[in-house]
Amino acid sequence: MVRVTEGVRDDDLKALYRDPYISRVGHDYRPASPIDHPLVTYLSAWIDDVFVGAFMAIQQTAIEIEVHALLKRKAIMRSRELGMAFIDWCFTKPIERITAWVIEGLESAKNYCLRLGFTFEGIRRSACIQNGSLKDLYMLGMTRQQWSDIK
Repeated sequence: MVRVTEGVRDDDLKALYRDPYISRVGHDYRPASPIDHPLVTYLSAWIDDVFVGAFMAIQQTAIEIEVHALLKRKAIMRSRELGMAFIDWCFTKPIERITAWVIEGLESAKNYCLRLGFTFEGIRRSACIQNGSLKDLYMLGMTRQQWSDIK
């Protein structure tokens, strides 16, 4: 059984950010660590009652949530189901869209978003530094209407 629940235990969240599989997607200017802010919500990802990662939702505006996945390698086989459960949670909120930013070169992350139903919306050129290299950011989005058509 796959499920996503609001909240993550502090120890689990800190361990996720230390996981090399997850921390490889980090930016040079921001340490890989939990974000403690009132506009940030973490959700736990579960497979058969085993914690397999988390999702992060950042309320950007009254109608938009920025989304991030922090899934362990062992969650890959069920990542689509987990992602769909997270998106469903997002659209229970009074928003109109979700946005995912993916660093250039992380094609598996970009493809994950596309398989979940996101639309490629553009590129922010030279928008971050990763491992000392200037990188573009891909912008992917999904509207409430898209989500209702998918599910």
